[in-house]
Amino acid sequence: MSIRIETERLVLRPIGPEDCEDHIQMMLDPAVAANLSPTGGPQSRHDLWRQFASYLGHWQMRGFGWFSVQEKETGAWVGRVGPWQPEGWPGLECGWSIARPFWGQGYAPEAAIGAVKWAFDQFPELPRIISCIAPANANSQRVAAKIGEENTGETFELWGLTLDIWAADREAWLSRFG
Repeated sequence: MSIRIETERLVLRPIGPEDCEDHIQMMLDPAVAANLSPTGGPQSRHDLWRQFASYLGHWQMRGFGWFSVQEKETGAWVGRVGPWQPEGWPGLECGWSIARPFWGQGYAPEAAIGAVKWAFDQFPELPRIISCIAPANANSQRVAAKIGEENTGETFELWGLTLDIWAADREAWLSRFG
């Protein structure tokens, strides 16, 4: 795919097979997996490979999905960010997962703003973007606030967990981040 989103320090492109090992290594990190897996910790390589294959399939089935995030300067794989909406999801979500060596550098909000702008451009009828965040995931809550989302009080049940739905309305978001 020829989609390429550039931010000040990052390049976002559709996640591809070449990103599988980087993704698996990121998700094997207990700190990263803590809020992103059904077990609250790393899953097996087998399960992570299958998860990654579903991300590739999402692009095929929906025409959008996770972007790989890379540093412009070094080309290093930073993580994944982007819009996705698997079957049964409560709305089009912008999610983010950043590999721990890149935490604390502001990459998640920078990439997420680029991904949300792309999603609103692609889907002009989309009234809002959401993020499903575990109540204990303070880091993701801070990212959500930085990208203009607010906790709506709505929830989503996933893997027996209750996730908070954060959202940004299209018009308010575009007036802020345009």
